[in-house]
Amino acid sequence: MAELLAGDDLLSRAEAALAVALPDAIGVEFLDPTDPLEGVGFEVAGIAVTPAATVHASALAAAMELAGYLAVLPTLTDAEHAVTHQISTQYLAAARVGERVRVYASLLRRSRSLAFVAVTAHREGIDPRSGERDPEIAHGQITKSIVGI
Repeated sequence: MAELLAGDDLLSRAEAALAVALPDAIGVEFLDPTDPLEGVGFEVAGIAVTPAATVHASALAAAMELAGYLAVLPTLTDAEHAVTHQISTQYLAAARVGERVRVYASLLRRSRSLAFVAVTAHREGIDPRSGERDPEIAHGQITKSIVGI
C-alpha cells in the first residue's frame, strides 16, 4: 500500500502547487513557509485588482482553490493527485488595493475518490465599520476528485 505524503515529499508537492503560473502571478504565498498547510495569502495588487481598486474575484478564487488543495494534500499518496471538480464561493465583502488577504481551508471529509473542503478568506486588519478583526470576505465549498498520477 502506498504511503501518505509527508515531510519533504509533502513540502515539494505544496511548493509545486504554489509555483503554478496563476497563483505565482497573483503573488500568493504560504502564510507560514515552514507549514504550507496553514493557508495562503496575497496582497491586493497588480493583476489581482479590479477597476474599482478591490480584489478581483478570480484572484481570490485562485487563492481559495490553492488553499483547498493544501488541505487535501496530507491525505494523498505519492500516486494520487486532487483536482477540483466543483467549487462554490460566496463573496461577502471586498478587500482594497494594498490590503492583505489570508485564505484558510479545512478538510471536511475524504473518501477513496472525493474530498470535501471548506474554505474562508479574510481581510487582514480591523474593519473600520464593525471593529471586527480580520473580517471574512468570502467562504466556499470545494469538491476535489482524487485521481491517479
